[in-house]
Amino acid sequence: MNTLQETTTMVSFSSAGGRSKEILSEATLRGDSSKLSLPPPIYVIMPALNEEQSIEEVIRRTQRALVGFESEVLVVDGFSIDESTRIAKRLGATVVTEKAPGYGAAYLTGFEYALSKSKNFVAVMIDADSTYQPEDIPALLEPILEGKADMTLANRFQSMEPNAMSLRNRIGNKLISKIVSKLYGLEIHDSQSGFRAISANCLRRMYLEANGMPLATEMLIEARKIKARVLEVPSRYLKRAGESKIRPIHDGYNILWTALRLCSELNPFIIYGTLGALFLLLGVGLGGYALTGWYDWQFLGMQTWPRLGSALLSVLFLVGGTVVFSLGILLDTLLRHLRSTAYREKISLSER
Repeated sequence: MNTLQETTTMVSFSSAGGRSKEILSEATLRGDSSKLSLPPPIYVIMPALNEEQSIEEVIRRTQRALVGFESEVLVVDGFSIDESTRIAKRLGATVVTEKAPGYGAAYLTGFEYALSKSKNFVAVMIDADSTYQPEDIPALLEPILEGKADMTLANRFQSMEPNAMSLRNRIGNKLISKIVSKLYGLEIHDSQSGFRAISANCLRRMYLEANGMPLATEMLIEARKIKARVLEVPSRYLKRAGESKIRPIHDGYNILWTALRLCSELNPFIIYGTLGALFLLLGVGLGGYALTGWYDWQFLGMQTWPRLGSALLSVLFLVGGTVVFSLGILLDTLLRHLRSTAYREKISLSER
């Protein structure tokens, strides 16, 4: 652990572009060390599964990037069978074993560890495969430490090394980011970025349960629910060392399913209203097709079937669409009532 000395008077932030900013305590200038505001501890959570090729370099660079901060590198091991954990322990990192398999489970284990150690901290999420650059950590911390954000995300697409991400993954990431942004009204261009920082207060108010890749999306949705301030920070992204553990189709499906499922909690009418409207349109289309067939057969003497199957499907879609659409209105009204009740109770308690 790198402990911040009492004589420290300056914290320097360096972003990817080499920009630096100095924050100097006025209390220190007056010689009043009792009023010196020290930054909170920084917990760098680093999942690792057989990352012996890169983990040593990533840990060393992380420790150098956080000189001047009280910090701890926490390696969450996913049952590695190589030298990853031994290397981490030799470098002074704390090593814990994740409680369940999965990328998200590793971070949930790390969050639980940090929350048990300190009330006020900033957690940094970073991979051990050298794709994200530890030198960019201070740029992620800066908005949070200055009180401008509760969570920051690294935007990989602004400075990505050629061939660092396959075309399929790049398209998939951008598509998912657009869907998540539209569903939740967020200005996010890289929703699946695994390089981010979050304050303890924000983390404590989130309900997180995704064990896999959907955790990244779940964090954004929870941030939206609690009205947390989320900012994106430009960051470099390089080609990973070692074998990738991402399963594009499987992970993409899980991420989209999580986004839709959680959207039904935040704004149910978007999901149920859209689905109900789609069913109603299908019912009207099939009903029109059945009616034209019946008219041609009955009155024009054309050799067409009455299309009873289309008529039956039309009735089913119309009834189902009406039910689903009504359910969306009901759930949306109920959710608004619960939110307004909770808000009034909060105001009432604050006025006492």
